[in-house]
Amino acid sequence: MAAGRSALGAILVFLCLVMETGAASVTVIKPIRTTGQEIGLIFFKDISVPGTYYNQTARAIQNASDFRVWAALIDDYKYGIKTRERMPFYIHLATLELSAAGMASGVYVGVAHGWAAHYIRRHVGDRFGIRALILLGATMNPLQLLHKSKVPVLTLAAELDGVFRISMLAKEYEEVATDNSRLFKGIYRTPVICIEGANHYQLGIGTDWTEINEGKDLRPEITDEQARSLIAKHSHDFLTVTFGTSNQNRIASLKELADSFLKSAAKFQPFIDMKNLDMSTDQKKSTWTILAQKLVAKEYIDRVTVSNEQVGNPWFFMKKPGVTANGTLVNLETFSLVHIPYISDGDYDTGLQPEGPQEVNMKLVANEAIGKAFSGKNNTALISEPVSCKSLNRYALYLALAMSSEEARDRYISRGRRIIFEEDRLVLGNVLWAPMSFQTWEDEAGLHVKSVGVINKDQHYCKVLSLLRAMEWVNIDSLRVFPTDW
Repeated sequence: MAAGRSALGAILVFLCLVMETGAASVTVIKPIRTTGQEIGLIFFKDISVPGTYYNQTARAIQNASDFRVWAALIDDYKYGIKTRERMPFYIHLATLELSAAGMASGVYVGVAHGWAAHYIRRHVGDRFGIRALILLGATMNPLQLLHKSKVPVLTLAAELDGVFRISMLAKEYEEVATDNSRLFKGIYRTPVICIEGANHYQLGIGTDWTEINEGKDLRPEITDEQARSLIAKHSHDFLTVTFGTSNQNRIASLKELADSFLKSAAKFQPFIDMKNLDMSTDQKKSTWTILAQKLVAKEYIDRVTVSNEQVGNPWFFMKKPGVTANGTLVNLETFSLVHIPYISDGDYDTGLQPEGPQEVNMKLVANEAIGKAFSGKNNTALISEPVSCKSLNRYALYLALAMSSEEARDRYISRGRRIIFEEDRLVLGNVLWAPMSFQTWEDEAGLHVKSVGVINKDQHYCKVLSLLRAMEWVNIDSLRVFPTDW
């Protein structure tokens, strides 16, 4: 009688799952090995991709791993992957199918591609049975710190990802790389690794030329087979470190993860550096503004010291730059306003939305005012043509190219659309300048940028291109097919 009630309960659970998930289906791929530890990979598809398309990625991981790897490919969601509240039912349905096919261990790892990561992030840990995550071209949440994840997470980024920018994954890399107290643990528990030359869809189903021709993804520089091989290698090392029982194998895989993590710095660090030049990590100063002030100082560059304060609105409107003589030096006090893109806990904006701010507003001291501070009077014979805001935009591009990898520079030079520097729009004073915006627009030729400025004998105000945005253009957006069909 008890057995009958148990069977009836299982049937009722299954019927509830069917009602909740609608036509959701699961395709099970059985292990290729007859011995070894069992692990079940549950694949969560990107928003517009059939779940069965991930079979080649699943088989590549099976071939590379010493584990008995099962795979469950979830497909045909009733309302699409956006229905976050249905995720527990999809997970449970997958585990039921794996169990019915013969899997016995109960060790499940979620593999989420693109948008799927956003919706699975709340459904990991013992309660849901997901004991680790592999993220393919994705992050769980722009606001969630990796070290606070309930489970180990492997994040794989594609260098040429047009759908989910590498600049977004650079934040994850920075978190692991700069936290010295957790660095070793981070490398094996939450490694972030860049797959060079791959694009977004290669991390899941293979190259999608429709997405490339519509400007959504970027043209890859490695084959689908090479991409799958690298995904499989990194996944095997992560699974071995996380679940392996052989110390020798775990140590070998940890070394591989560490090497891949450190090698990835060449791709992530330029974005991190440019972000921190736009605005310091404590959000108190803009080094980009300090560099701009030194360019404006021109012939006085070696005789000035520059300080900067990052100020929010409405206080920025009221601030004025200052100049103070200090013996043989002149101290320059500058102010900046960096427009940080707002991200809420529910946001998951990717694709065309840049990670960096579009503009940095700078209040600088005019070159003529610096000269007066040295001599005590205006010397018209020494007054030179002031540095334009347009020139500062050119310098932003110069820095972006200088800081990019050699491969990224070659791509931009050979096939990237250019930045076109329009003439500045100059206005008479702060009241007119403050409400006006730095302008950008795209066409087939490239990205047009147009600054607005106030340039007189005392003030040198400019709204200019942010360094991170220039870096993103060089490395990502200039390589898109135009027009972009989103």
